[in-house]
Amino acid sequence: MISYIRGKVIHKSPVKAVLENAAGMGFEINIPISTFEMMPEVGTECVLHTILHVVQDDVRLFGFGDPMERELFLILNTVSGIGPKIALSIISTMPIPTFVRAIENAEEAVLTRVPGIGKKSAQRLIVELKGGLSRVSDHFGPGDHVLHEDVFAEVESALLTLGFNSKEIRKQLSLLPADAKEMSAEELIKETIKRLYQRNR
Repeated sequence: MISYIRGKVIHKSPVKAVLENAAGMGFEINIPISTFEMMPEVGTECVLHTILHVVQDDVRLFGFGDPMERELFLILNTVSGIGPKIALSIISTMPIPTFVRAIENAEEAVLTRVPGIGKKSAQRLIVELKGGLSRVSDHFGPGDHVLHEDVFAEVESALLTLGFNSKEIRKQLSLLPADAKEMSAEELIKETIKRLYQRNR
């Protein structure tokens, strides 16, 4: 297995990247949007944690900026009916702590926000993964699991109405400190807006 690739970024898009290693070999790598967002500019060096996926005549490389995303990708591919495409979709749509919380709290509504995940797939994920995500959840602190689904949905809905990007909203909500659970929805909206503007400066 190719554990990681270090090389110069030749090309990057929200779904693929090309890295050229020291030997002059270019590797085309399928990536989630979260990895695209953290990759450096074209022409600079980076490291992607990779998985070589082989199915019959299909051979593809998948890469992740965060080794925990690589770990979650491996776990997701053990679930019946969840292949690489949906696994990437899950990782692209929500931060790992949000996904873990949705599984542990059986929050089907959160999981069905992921493109390609319907009610039955969400139920299957919960049944097969609940209690089995410690390999990734142990790497996050208590502040990563702070908001109840109802509050999360209210804050996200308000920010979407204001024109903010769904993916950025969810990312900032997942990064709120542990004491955020004591804040009202209005306070959370204001705090998240402040964080979104700081990120975009």
